Amino acid sequence: MAENAQLIPVRGADIEIGKPLPWPVFDVDRNLLLNRGIVVTSEHQITVLLEKGLYRERFRHSAGAGVRTGAQEIDTSLPPPPPPPPMPSEETLPFDLVKLMPGDTLQIQSLLEGQNERWTVQVIGIMQPVSVLVTSPMVDGKLIFVKDGQTFLVRAFSGLNVFAFKARVLKSQLQPFPYLHFAYPDSVQAMRIRKAMRAPASIIAAVLDSEHGKQTGAAKIVDISVGGAKLLSPMVIGAKDQTVWLSFKVQIGDMEEYVKTPAIIRSSGMEDDDEGKPRKSFGVQFGELSTSQRLIIMNLVYQYLLKDNA
Repeated sequence: MAENAQLIPVRGADIEIGKPLPWPVFDVDRNLLLNRGIVVTSEHQITVLLEKGLYRERFRHSAGAGVRTGAQEIDTSLPPPPPPPPMPSEETLPFDLVKLMPGDTLQIQSLLEGQNERWTVQVIGIMQPVSVLVTSPMVDGKLIFVKDGQTFLVRAFSGLNVFAFKARVLKSQLQPFPYLHFAYPDSVQAMRIRKAMRAPASIIAAVLDSEHGKQTGAAKIVDISVGGAKLLSPMVIGAKDQTVWLSFKVQIGDMEEYVKTPAIIRSSGMEDDDEGKPRKSFGVQFGELSTSQRLIIMNLVYQYLLKDNA
């Protein structure tokens, strides 16, 4: 989008049923929803689109001036839309406020130089103010060796909140089953990830007709959040409000994680990909994600936010 472009709200009266849109429309985060030339065919479509919050481009001119596009005059005297919500900031909280419970999932990452692996463990219990007990990490049923005194970065995901803290292994136990004693942390870094907060991506996804059904298409995920994603595809992967299944692989550090989830197609349009080729675009809403799948996607968003705020 050009640097001097702004966005102004689109009203219901601005969209004519049965006629091509004279301009592309975006959401408040500048994600393209409908490209120029798309025909809106019903009042219901307009209502659904307006509920998302629609905006179109406005170019800066002198006050009161108008820009004419064909027979359509754009009023540039309208006030600009409200700015998008600010990026979340981290805050330091006492560890007690995290309220970890037995069975909660944690992600641990060794802080040894050259080790980027991330493993998933579960909370066994809290011995305040001495220790946090967790299961030992395992991959494919094999125990990962952890030595006493080793330090990890620990991430906890609760709702849309992410908590991170460093923890030293007090003791690695093998009996009566493998588990770790982490030193009780004094504080944690907390960040809230909103459901609509997205991270850019480049992930190839297979489109299936059911959870265990056949593949009907393929698409590239170009941004993703814990609520859904935007996909680009050379083909039509489904109709609006249709449920499809997406299967895709996520790279987190040196680890590959797989996600399979139902997704409802909420919007469709046209958009150029990063090579300038026209592609069909789809906005999808994820179904109920498992704890591990939410953790994978939230970790992607979290890493992007940390990188963007660095």
